[in-house]
Amino acid sequence: MDLPTPYAESEQDESSISSAMERRIQSRDKWRGRWTKLTTNHVLRYARYSLAFALPISIIASSAFLDSDFLNISRIMWLASTILFIPPLVASSYARMAAKDRLELRRQGFSLRESYVGVDRILNQLEENKLRERTRVSAAVVGLILASTVSSAPLQTDLSLTLLSLTAILSIVILFATISIEKQKSMDTGKTPLLKLHTPSLHDTLAEPLLVDLVYAHLDPETSSRWNTWIEKIGKGVRRQQQSEDAIETVLRAIYLSMLEEIDQNEKDRICAEVLNTRSVEQLRDEKEPFNFEQLETLLEHVIERKPGLFRLLSRTIQRASRIRKSETWILDADLPPRATHGESDLFVLASPDQNSSKPLEIDIITVEGEPEVQMIRLPPIDRSVRPGRTDGEDAWIRFNTIIDNSHILWIGMAWNKSGHEGRSVQVNLLTENEITIKSLVLWTIMEDGDGFLFSTIRNAVKEVYSMVTRTIIR
Repeated sequence: MDLPTPYAESEQDESSISSAMERRIQSRDKWRGRWTKLTTNHVLRYARYSLAFALPISIIASSAFLDSDFLNISRIMWLASTILFIPPLVASSYARMAAKDRLELRRQGFSLRESYVGVDRILNQLEENKLRERTRVSAAVVGLILASTVSSAPLQTDLSLTLLSLTAILSIVILFATISIEKQKSMDTGKTPLLKLHTPSLHDTLAEPLLVDLVYAHLDPETSSRWNTWIEKIGKGVRRQQQSEDAIETVLRAIYLSMLEEIDQNEKDRICAEVLNTRSVEQLRDEKEPFNFEQLETLLEHVIERKPGLFRLLSRTIQRASRIRKSETWILDADLPPRATHGESDLFVLASPDQNSSKPLEIDIITVEGEPEVQMIRLPPIDRSVRPGRTDGEDAWIRFNTIIDNSHILWIGMAWNKSGHEGRSVQVNLLTENEITIKSLVLWTIMEDGDGFLFSTIRNAVKEVYSMVTRTIIR
């Protein structure tokens, strides 16, 4: 006699709901792809830029000459702007709906929104994109109505001059909205549509394994879910009783060096075959797999674009490795971007103790006028066990692995409580277990608002007017 299963019906209902939502996601993604393709067309994008800059000029000409021909040209430009601004608005609306459905899709009893950090930030970014698009379209529609009214009303009257002034304000709103919208982050059309919208907020200070931790921190919630499933799956094909993350770390290092052309394709395949069985390597070559060689290279390119400081640090250390003196047994290097956008930046530190040392070490970080001002990070001894696939091969491959495996690499978020364009200093100290300072570095960065000094000045000058008009139009 079968025992009752009180939860079987709810699981079946959940499965049917997930299937229905997946079909809805596919439908919305299809329409999002069509509107996004239309929006990203180079000709239409250039036309939107041109009209955004031409509208203020046409209004100035209309105000200066009060000629009906200029007014008609201005009205045609307002009409063209309204038509061209509609596809981006529709694309942003579909992006918001598709992303919300994706992140609320339940998998194995839980949703991505409940289980991964950064979901609300992505949805808020897409909602902000939609509001900007709506503001631009609303300003274009109101401008078209005002321009049509001016064209039909008698010239050189107080009403005409007032309406022209209002259209001038709306044209400035459209100009700055277009500049902001065209450079904003939006959904992609590939396998990772939400990748560019995600910003790492939680990550380990000690990156180990290095590239695996770095890639995973940059994955959006949807891709993170697939990554965890893939790691479990590929763990069945790992050779020599390794951890699956160590094997993937070796694969990512091989892909990175092949991107730099330090090793060739045959060497990359040989390295992968040493840590994964034949079936797993073939899966990495399969284009249908969620994470294949091409996709992993795309993820690495995304990380390099977001965090170039780490790769500058690695490149500098590798170049110096061939000429390090034997007496230089302790190594300390760090990278801090020359400009800290919005008072935030990432500090990467590479610390390598004496080859004969098997004791813990300490990194002290002093941030002038920063938060926190002092950080003392205690690090464990270096694990010098031999990793399969990393000790034989070409010289560039061996040197790259030796540097990373015999070092601690830290990823530390920095923040300053003051804005402006002043310089800030950060001091990094390497200490032994007995708190004896071995090496010390001082790095400098400059505060930056993120838009450049000239544009930042202009933006601040029109900030109040833009905010007032935007709130009025949305309401």
